[in-house]
Amino acid sequence: MLHLSISQIYYLRHLLRQYAPMLKPVITEGVATAEADLDAVLESLYPEAEELATVTEQLGRLILLHQKKDLLSIEQYEAITQQIFWILGLKYASSGVGKESVTA
Repeated sequence: MLHLSISQIYYLRHLLRQYAPMLKPVITEGVATAEADLDAVLESLYPEAEELATVTEQLGRLILLHQKKDLLSIEQYEAITQQIFWILGLKYASSGVGKESVTA
């Protein structure tokens, strides 16, 4: 069974704390929080071993992309952020910060 690495868990906990006010649970139980056992959360959300392995790999790739913030557009970064939280059973409601259009 695939598990998240310690560095991935650390990164996810950081994101969960940073974005907490903008997150809404999609489900009622087993919700991901900065204090939760994230492997256990994923196992409860994805009880099938094959599906769990797939989402764990996908989450790992998304984290790597997310860490390359400087190489991404704001839209790409927001989309990756949403995907990470969606996998964790959370809906990310973007605050719109940094999205204001600049008019001359």
